Amino acid sequence: LESALTQFACEALGVSSLSAPAVSLQRLYTDESHTKLPVLFVTTPGADPSVELEEFASQHARLHQLAMGGGQNDEAIRLLQEAARNGDWICLKNLHLVISWVPLLEKEIKSLEPHENFRCWLTTEPHAKFPPILLETSLKVTYEAPPGVKKNLLRTLESWNPAWFGEGSVERSQVIFLCAHFHAIMQERRTYIPQGWTKFYEFSASDLASGCETVSMLVSAAEKHRDQLVGNQVLDWVTLKGVYDQAIYGCRVDNAFD
Repeated sequence: LESALTQFACEALGVSSLSAPAVSLQRLYTDESHTKLPVLFVTTPGADPSVELEEFASQHARLHQLAMGGGQNDEAIRLLQEAARNGDWICLKNLHLVISWVPLLEKEIKSLEPHENFRCWLTTEPHAKFPPILLETSLKVTYEAPPGVKKNLLRTLESWNPAWFGEGSVERSQVIFLCAHFHAIMQERRTYIPQGWTKFYEFSASDLASGCETVSMLVSAAEKHRDQLVGNQVLDWVTLKGVYDQAIYGCRVDNAFD
């Protein structure tokens, strides 16, 4: 029934999908943002754009990141002014923890005369008392896990640097693709609580990045000690499974049923 209703709505509206397109940092940077327009990411639990933003920024500018909420207000203003002067990027995270300070931040952004390469990125979770003044003067982007395994996987592939994804052996790229597929499944199962998971687990892009880094290390080690592997294995699967089970994803799961 749900599939039929979705298909009917798509045909009636003349669109291919009811879901919003995946967030593209490249598109935000080149087409929709400028030096005096901060980009405000409204995030959901388990969705953190900072890892993707850090990888994207490495191709364009120096990125300064600061998590708010620990008495960092003065440091944030200092970094903001320094980044605007030098043409760097700045990302201030968790603004929902410093709601009373946000109007001051908005005034500071408005008073800047920034370098042409400067960009200001902000993140916050939804908050009923978030000052509307900053909402009105920023480019608002909802950042959450895309609905469906396919859309989740497509966003991950879009965010990856093709040169990084293709470096090394073909086997490495294949296993990293499997990591992305596994990550999409882990996030999609949260849609079906309590059947998929018994509760909402905050699997994020940092977990996927850790998994991919582990794969790269194991593939490199396997190439150096191929004579010690059984058969034609491209890496030590037992170690990879253990890292995923005990550290990267398994450490978040605290229910025996899950």
